[in-house]
Amino acid sequence: MKKIINIALWLIALSLIVVGLSFANKNQQKVKLTTPIIKIDYASENRFIDENDVLKEVIQTENDTTRLLNLLDVAQIEERLKNNFAIKNAQVYKTVDGKLEVSVVQNRPIVRVINNKNESYYIDEDGFLMPTSTKFTARLLVVNGNIFSRYTSYNKQKLDLMSDSLKATTLLDELYQLATFIDGSEFWKAQIEQIYVNKELEIELIPKVGNHIIVFGKPNNINAKFKKLIVFYEKGLSKTGWNEYSKINLSYKNQIVCTKIYN
Repeated sequence: MKKIINIALWLIALSLIVVGLSFANKNQQKVKLTTPIIKIDYASENRFIDENDVLKEVIQTENDTTRLLNLLDVAQIEERLKNNFAIKNAQVYKTVDGKLEVSVVQNRPIVRVINNKNESYYIDEDGFLMPTSTKFTARLLVVNGNIFSRYTSYNKQKLDLMSDSLKATTLLDELYQLATFIDGSEFWKAQIEQIYVNKELEIELIPKVGNHIIVFGKPNNINAKFKKLIVFYEKGLSKTGWNEYSKINLSYKNQIVCTKIYN
């Protein structure tokens, strides 16, 4: 008898839930779109987008503001948001109380490229190119000099983080690899402010502290070269001072060649 009563209670509860959901669904079908709840994860101090930018992607026509919530194509809105250069990921969903929530994650650029035509663009942490913004200029590591790659030629491609002998590695791939290494170290991120590509397509690094130029050479053996440099900083410049040399050359294997400043 007790078992029968329990089953009956469960059936009643289930029926109430079904009725409640049905009622909520019917109500939602009558609900018009109100101002969406927008959440932005910036992931850094950079601000390429704000709530108004996201709102423009969600509501693109006057009809959207009077549209019933259940008629909105959530997948289409997400796709529009993801096509925005500043947005890495987007999730759009309807809440049970009849609201539209929009959560976006902003892209995080790690380096700003200025090519030989003075055209400027970013490379983000995932290896995709981003155009610059008229609203915000990110304070980032800058790479310039003899760079011939244009944004329009590479903006649909993903750069490679690892060299692959089966694929021709471009200069942008190598610069992305170098910038990723610098971005991954708090010390080097604070110390290196500029990467310059000279006429031989070799790398020179401009530090924030010290009057020297770091001749990096070809953008290979990145980890080993920075290991050499940190040892030299700790055991060499800590004794001689940071303004003793005009050049610190890392391009030679197993050694560092320095050019002294003579007054």
